[in-house]
Amino acid sequence: MPRIPDEVIAEVKQATDIVELIGERVELKKQGHRLVGLCPFHSENSPSFSVSPEKGMYHCFGCGAGGNVFTFVMETEGLSFPETVERLATRANISVDGIQGDEELTREQVWRKQMRDAHRLVADLYHEVLMKTEAGEVGLTYLRNRDLTEETIAQYRIGFAPDQRRFTVELLERRGFDLEVMVEAGLISKSKSGEYFDRFEGRVVFPIADRDGTIVGFSGRAIDDRQPKYVNTAETPLFNKSELLFGFSQARATMRKKKRVFLVEGNVDVLQVAQAGIQEVVASLGTAFSPQHARALSRIVEEVIICYDGDHAGQEATQKVIRLLESSPLDVQILPLPEKTDPDDYIRQHGGTHWQQFVETEQLSVLDFMNRMLRRGKNLNREGERIRFIESMLEEIGKTNDSIRRDLYVKKLSDEFEIPLETLRSRIPRPTSSESTPVRTMEPAEPVRKRSSKTGEPRWMKAEKYLLRAMLTGPEQVRFVRDRLGLRYQDEIHRMLGSALYEIVSETMTQDEFDQVTPPFMERYCDQRPDYAMRFAEIRLMAGPDELSEDVLDEYIRVINSYEEQRQIERAKREIAQDAESIVDQASKLQELIARSRRLRER
Repeated sequence: MPRIPDEVIAEVKQATDIVELIGERVELKKQGHRLVGLCPFHSENSPSFSVSPEKGMYHCFGCGAGGNVFTFVMETEGLSFPETVERLATRANISVDGIQGDEELTREQVWRKQMRDAHRLVADLYHEVLMKTEAGEVGLTYLRNRDLTEETIAQYRIGFAPDQRRFTVELLERRGFDLEVMVEAGLISKSKSGEYFDRFEGRVVFPIADRDGTIVGFSGRAIDDRQPKYVNTAETPLFNKSELLFGFSQARATMRKKKRVFLVEGNVDVLQVAQAGIQEVVASLGTAFSPQHARALSRIVEEVIICYDGDHAGQEATQKVIRLLESSPLDVQILPLPEKTDPDDYIRQHGGTHWQQFVETEQLSVLDFMNRMLRRGKNLNREGERIRFIESMLEEIGKTNDSIRRDLYVKKLSDEFEIPLETLRSRIPRPTSSESTPVRTMEPAEPVRKRSSKTGEPRWMKAEKYLLRAMLTGPEQVRFVRDRLGLRYQDEIHRMLGSALYEIVSETMTQDEFDQVTPPFMERYCDQRPDYAMRFAEIRLMAGPDELSEDVLDEYIRVINSYEEQRQIERAKREIAQDAESIVDQASKLQELIARSRRLRER
């Protein structure tokens, strides 16, 4: 496989902010020079996951997970190292074309890479067709008629699939893509007779990207009377609509800065809202807002403003999102639109300036919105309907964690219906244990693998880690340990890390040379092995020994050698039990065992 050049790996790593990358999955809080949060690799209630921006590494002191930006993506996404470099390069707008081969990838990884490459190619082609060809004029006219500018179209890479049955098929075929894989990727379709044909023909196409900006699917909208009106990518190895939000990659930076997000229903709504000056806007694909979406947003923002369509279906969908967000730590606001109006309609009718004013003045809290919704269709002059309304509102009040808002609403009900405050307070449903006040910690990401706790770690294991930590401080320590211990590490990963340090440190290397060469060498050495990177990160983030004298290093070495001696003694005991055939043999072996034990005590 063509090896990815070290300078490209270094450039990608340098361009990737480890705090921003990990912060999309873990809520991090500043603690001294580091940031801490709940580990995404195992379940925990107290944060033991630490990120060091200075060293560009992370480590969990609970389960042992650790590494750098590459290992984090490899562990959480299940990608190979080349795939990870490509993913992060795309995120950082760094070109890595032509440097990744497929020989070291599994079949599934090869297929996923083909799918990503094909999506990128097709998205670029559809955008080119829309903006620069006669075949795309009908699509461009449609978008312009909806008051979308070319800048907005380019920002979201909107395209047009020509009204030709095999346009995309022939392109992919010419480029050497496996058409069966392309069918599985959702880019083309296959008839019962075995004919391949285009999936999005004659439609304006909206690329759907994951959070890093890698295109993984499309939503195609008909601009004539063909049916169905919308054709979307089905579930594929890359595309899971319960995890994806249209516009997420474009909105991410602004969401992080403003700590809020506008949630709308349609792709064109996203474009209009962004064009009107609110960049922090995303759309669920359809109205399928999911717990995964809530988790993804909660890692970046603190407030969600729901702005679904003003029709009955939109209001029902709004209530579903509210229900789903009840257990999240997010502050939820609703921006109710006039009946039969969506954000696209409103902005085109009233303009961007009026929209901005509307956003600032018309937001409702969840309780205000539910108050309005629950009143609809009720005659509150009738006692039965009035009681049902009050009970429904008390149920909603019981769900809020804002004690001030809760008290204000109870007082509103008390004043409006002339019911004593204490009577209303006593009727507020108490949350069950499963509905107790949520803290700002979301469910950890699905672990890539189960990890064992490090509680009760053997002394020899700790000694090896401290030795390696000491060796990272300078060439003298490396040479000392090399000459006294050699490669007699009990742990295989420690043996490999020690060997790498021995390899790079010469007899004449100075401290300045060591400081300049060793960190990047060791990171490159560990980059493609998550298990090495994990351990190396743990060791680098350990507090260094207070003293690095030869006596201290000798003590660590003694602990390691003692463990090896103990293993030999245990092995000798088993040999005595299994192999000795006579009393004389047993006596001889026992003398040897006693001698070994004496040597062990004298060390």
